[in-house]
Amino acid sequence: MRKRTPLRAMLLAAFIIAISFYNFSRLTGSECIRTIHIVTLVTAGAGIGILLVNFFIWLRIKQPDDKP
Repeated sequence: MRKRTPLRAMLLAAFIIAISFYNFSRLTGSECIRTIHIVTLVTAGAGIGILLVNFFIWLRIKQPDDKP
């Protein structure tokens, strides 16, 4: 079984974040918050969370195991 690298998940999360912020920038007017604004921001936040988790996993894997 192939081992998944966090790099692939980081790229997917970055893609989701980019799409979410692009969608949010195209929405007209934020004086009246609609459901689509909330969904877009929650999706962007979840993507950022996934990106950070996979970044820390990638850093942990990358560190050498020289600890006594």
